[in-house]
Amino acid sequence: MEKRHLNGWKEIGSYLGRAGRTAQRWESQLGMPVHRPAKRKRTVVIGFPGELDAWLMRNLSHVESDIDSEEAGNLLNFAALGEEVSRLQTEAARLALKLERARGEMNQLPHAGVSGMRAFTDGSD
Repeated sequence: MEKRHLNGWKEIGSYLGRAGRTAQRWESQLGMPVHRPAKRKRTVVIGFPGELDAWLMRNLSHVESDIDSEEAGNLLNFAALGEEVSRLQTEAARLALKLERARGEMNQLPHAGVSGMRAFTDGSD
């Protein structure tokens, strides 16, 4: 199960594959989304993985200039993975609807009994 939120700079940085100081710099210089429950500048911060993922994909060009080329490749793979997850979620929802329709159609078929079902499934009479 994915964690609902990340507590503090260290966890946020770790989630992004960076140090906590880098996460702080990205927040101050690039506007990375974090939340301060106490609403003060120097307090505990929390981050939400979904918000951080979306921000990272929107700001990849800015982030790339802050890291070396090998690390940029890893982040590009991360962004592509996020797009693939989104595509797979859409496909799973489409297949779930298709399955539900098929179940509804199957329930409307007349029941032929066990012997009729055997003939239907294995081809014997």
